[in-house]
Amino acid sequence: MASTLPSTVSGATDWNSADELEISTQGIDTPAEPVTIAPPVAAGAVTSELKALARQSSHYTVGLIANLCLGLISFPIYTRVLSVSEYGIMDLGQRLLLMLVIASKLGFQNASLRFYNREEFAADEGAKKKFYSTIFFGMLTTSLTAAALFQIAALVIPKSALLGPLTNLLYLILGLTLLRAMGSVLWGFLRIEERTKAYNGLQVILRGVTLGVVCALFPLIGHVARVYFVAALGVEALMISGLTGWLVRRGVLAFRSFDPKFFRIALAFGAPLVAYEFAFAALGSADRFLVRHYVGADQLGLYSVAYGLSNNVNEFLVAPLTLALVPIYMRIWNSDGIEKTTAFLNVACDIFILVAAGVLAAVAAAGHSVLVLLASSKYAGADHLIPVILCGLLIWTANVFVGAGLLIHKQTLKMSGFLVVAAIVNVALNCLLLPKVGLMGGAVACLLSYLTCIVLLARASQKVLPLHINLRRCAQYAIAALAGFALAVQIRIDATALNFLVRGAVVVAVYLSILYAVGGYVRNGADWAMEWARSRRPCA
Repeated sequence: MASTLPSTVSGATDWNSADELEISTQGIDTPAEPVTIAPPVAAGAVTSELKALARQSSHYTVGLIANLCLGLISFPIYTRVLSVSEYGIMDLGQRLLLMLVIASKLGFQNASLRFYNREEFAADEGAKKKFYSTIFFGMLTTSLTAAALFQIAALVIPKSALLGPLTNLLYLILGLTLLRAMGSVLWGFLRIEERTKAYNGLQVILRGVTLGVVCALFPLIGHVARVYFVAALGVEALMISGLTGWLVRRGVLAFRSFDPKFFRIALAFGAPLVAYEFAFAALGSADRFLVRHYVGADQLGLYSVAYGLSNNVNEFLVAPLTLALVPIYMRIWNSDGIEKTTAFLNVACDIFILVAAGVLAAVAAAGHSVLVLLASSKYAGADHLIPVILCGLLIWTANVFVGAGLLIHKQTLKMSGFLVVAAIVNVALNCLLLPKVGLMGGAVACLLSYLTCIVLLARASQKVLPLHINLRRCAQYAIAALAGFALAVQIRIDATALNFLVRGAVVVAVYLSILYAVGGYVRNGADWAMEWARSRRPCA
């Protein structure tokens, strides 16, 4: 099974191990296999599998929505309680933690998804123990090794050069690195055993309890970034201990069952993806370190808030889209071939651009109000960055469409290469623009680096699955969005919440009215809705 490119980088305020990259390498950079029609399967078996898919998908969707809501709750708490510079330090610590977790895992977590064999393990208890024990203790080995190497580097390299403001958080971050690396395989075990209720329930509990502990510790420790890492370390330690105990009670963990040969095979399977994961993390995280270096701690806090807000808006569009789109176009490809797949992706991409343009216009018009409502007025100035960063994230989201050809044909190594190029562009542009134009330079670098990656993906994917972007419709969306924005920004209401609602409503109303007038999806959708409403009326 191939996996899609991750759509976004998780928000700075609450990165969980389950959000990290888990990518299958089966068939990396190999020619596409011929499409074959599977032999007929009993209708009852198909129906059963579809029911299981629908049930498990609903569990993941509910968990996803709950986590997104918790993110929206935690964001204004952190931004209001922490100072601007402390919020930036928390964000920076999360980015360093992400890099260390990737180095600790060495792609090993993907082996738990790739080598699990339910039928074999049900028949052979020894093979089952070997699988669980090797994956568990193998991850423990790689994560301890990575933590030790980083500790040695911290002793040799001057702390101001390696860690800077994170020096006092070193041991907390190293502890979380170990826990999140181990968590990646433990959460993976829940997934492969299809314990979707437990997986999603525990994820929501973990995030909710962490937020509660953070709020409880703020009065005791102080309004500093350290509180988040202390709370996360304690809560995640309890969760990982509980999951480990669950495996011990089942009798599937035993150090004597560790298989060095299987460990090497699993490591060889996952290690090639480390470059991919680092490139993706660098693309979404390197700018934080450069902002801190070039323009200072307070400016980092402003940038982190702008990025976090943009990311939260983008997540509400991206998460449902990614969950739904990939299985659908894979099914169409396998059953109906290239023409129908292309037609479906063309329509889906066009509708996504329509929605994205309206959302971008609404956020741009109400950006200051959103910032004050969800963060506070102390982050004034960050609102100018939000439309630029959000535009970059929305452009990046298009990877689920333009990268479909490479994904279907299993050319994921090319996708990794494009991420590396985009990450290099991001770092270079930040180094060039931040000293000259300040924070806006970082936002522009974000937009241009994501655009670079999408252009490269589109050019390569076009050769194997050609997509057609309707430029005339895109121009209509742009004109309608600009008209809505231009009218909305003329409105000024002192009440922040009311200003946000009115400006957002004006943008949406103008945008949809113009698109309804010119025809297309909006008019068709409105006509269908009215027809459906008429059909639901009781007969006189």
